[in-house]
Amino acid sequence: MFPFNHRHNASPHVVGGSSLIFISFLLLGCGTGGSSSSVPPSVAATGTPGAEATVDERLFLDTRFAQAFKVFLDNGGNINDPNAGDPVVDTVETTVVGVPIDPSPFKGMSMNCRSCHFVDDVLTAPGGGMRTYADFARQSPIPARADGKTHTPRNSPALVNSTVARPGGVLFHLDTEFNSTEDLVAATFTERNFGWLPGERAQAVAHLARVVRGDDGSFNLTDQSGAFSYRILFTGSNPAIPDELRRPPEFRAFIGSGTDQEIFDAVVKVVAAYVNGLLFSQTDDSGAPIRSPFDIFLEINGLPQQPDNGETQLDYSRRLLALVNGLAA
Repeated sequence: MFPFNHRHNASPHVVGGSSLIFISFLLLGCGTGGSSSSVPPSVAATGTPGAEATVDERLFLDTRFAQAFKVFLDNGGNINDPNAGDPVVDTVETTVVGVPIDPSPFKGMSMNCRSCHFVDDVLTAPGGGMRTYADFARQSPIPARADGKTHTPRNSPALVNSTVARPGGVLFHLDTEFNSTEDLVAATFTERNFGWLPGERAQAVAHLARVVRGDDGSFNLTDQSGAFSYRILFTGSNPAIPDELRRPPEFRAFIGSGTDQEIFDAVVKVVAAYVNGLLFSQTDDSGAPIRSPFDIFLEINGLPQQPDNGETQLDYSRRLLALVNGLAA
């Protein structure tokens, strides 16, 4: 398995613009007359750094934000019953046409982020294996709608290390469709991948907010975050929440009083933070650097392993290529 860990330094993202959506720090304990010390703020006030990634994997796996689940609800379905029965997730498409992985881990449900960004979900299935948050198909399948479209123009690229800073900035998709994780996540929740047609964005936002408000914690595809509702988890300060699940204030929200757009923006922010934290580990359990065969090749042959100060990546690549070619001379 490729080791990866989470980074929790997603850049701030303005959401909604209303004071209803975020809870400010609760400063506990005031210094008494003349005292030079004060009681430090509690975990309930500050949250636990990184808790947002633990909690928000659940949003990444939740199958209830898709258009098919809205249809399921409109036909009398229960908001906490995920069995919408969208056939697009019954199997996992592979590069071998007509030979899918069957069943999909989400069979009987509806589209979610994980349906296109697998990890070890089908590790032991015939035709399956490990993925670094990518799919197995040539083109990712999408829910059926009246437009007749069945697949995206591309497959789903790996998410691990996708947000690492690069010269010129980070761009997503091979056609540079997005330049921020937040924009990518928002479009995923409101566009064709989740079954929404052009012109249905408002419906998608309202539907996601409806699911988050109505969630009772009983549907959780992760082995973490407990049986707490989204409403409780987003507060971060509810006394029932274990300290390890208390998200920092910048990832908290008032689900009960927030508008649809505010709730949507809060979800986008935390899912983006989760994606931003998907990184390959740089060290093993002992603290030793994890090195690729290429790293070892460079060291053995006395070749430079990184650009010199002021040297561009392109110039370094050209210099390294010349040196490698010289080894065979």
